[in-house]
Amino acid sequence: MRRYILTAFALLGVIIPSAAQSADGNPNADQYIYWGYLSDYKLGQASTAFTAIDGMLQANPPQKDIPLPRELALVSLDQLLHDTDNDATEPFYTFINTRMQRVLKNLDIPVTEGLRIYKLYNDGFIVKSAKATIAIDLIPGGSDTKPFLTDSVVYGIAGKCDALLISHFHADHANLNVAKAFAESGKLVIAPKNLWVGVHPLIKQMEEENKEFDIEIDSLDVTLHVLPGHQGDVYNNINVVEFHNVGTVAQTGDQWGREDDFKWMDKVHEKYDIDVFMPNCWMDQLKRAIKGFAPKLIITGHENELGEHSIDHREAYWITIKKMEKMADLNIPYVLMTWGEWYEYRK
Repeated sequence: MRRYILTAFALLGVIIPSAAQSADGNPNADQYIYWGYLSDYKLGQASTAFTAIDGMLQANPPQKDIPLPRELALVSLDQLLHDTDNDATEPFYTFINTRMQRVLKNLDIPVTEGLRIYKLYNDGFIVKSAKATIAIDLIPGGSDTKPFLTDSVVYGIAGKCDALLISHFHADHANLNVAKAFAESGKLVIAPKNLWVGVHPLIKQMEEENKEFDIEIDSLDVTLHVLPGHQGDVYNNINVVEFHNVGTVAQTGDQWGREDDFKWMDKVHEKYDIDVFMPNCWMDQLKRAIKGFAPKLIITGHENELGEHSIDHREAYWITIKKMEKMADLNIPYVLMTWGEWYEYRK
């Protein structure tokens, strides 16, 4: 039967290339005929989908109650990002770098009230007040030869920030090239103990672990409260950044497990007035952690980490949505963001 179908198409003057042929040089691409060119087809589909998703997300920006069009865009993005064939494609790189360029442009806009919170790749955030712009766990993603965030984007961000905080040494949270970009731009980097010792005088290592301590950054009107968290046995700083008279944010890095941590995490709200809590979306006992920090707003991080995990551990946006639905009884709003977006927080 297949032979007769092919013959019929041939009589109609339609050329069907062999599926084994290279995707390069499809003679019918301008007619959007992809028969036999499977790679071309998937690239065309990804390009169209990424563009449509980007447009839908711009039309429906981050907000406390997710409208259906935005939810559909995020779920559609999950589907693209859980197809590993898209990880190193031009449509994906265009999507993420277009969004990073918007962040660069928006960072030039002053904040006159409250905090502006940007979400970058993986668990990276930038928090901007009227006086300070602090980056946390910023990485380029991708490979050394083809990062998701280009060097121009990284250096551009470094030039517009005042400091970089790093929760722990894992490569999906700490990147030496990013740290160098900040230091070479004259910006402070606060790194975990023994990370990048002697690389640059502006890359400062914490002297101790497993101890809570404060760092006053007077020039920025900011106090950093470092809480001694862990990912299993790995020391993991929970950075609580107090923007004086404006608001306080807490980013948890890869906090995971350890009942001894939860014993003090249960009481964080007694010492700190947390405005925005930014946990890793797959945190163990997430609801308990939220109760302990008692924030006014939740913004999760770490969804869709590409390359490092199989797709079941890429932590889809739809999974975060389902998790947060189960926490509605806490009556704490949350905002679900993807890369290259920002949210204006007011007390």
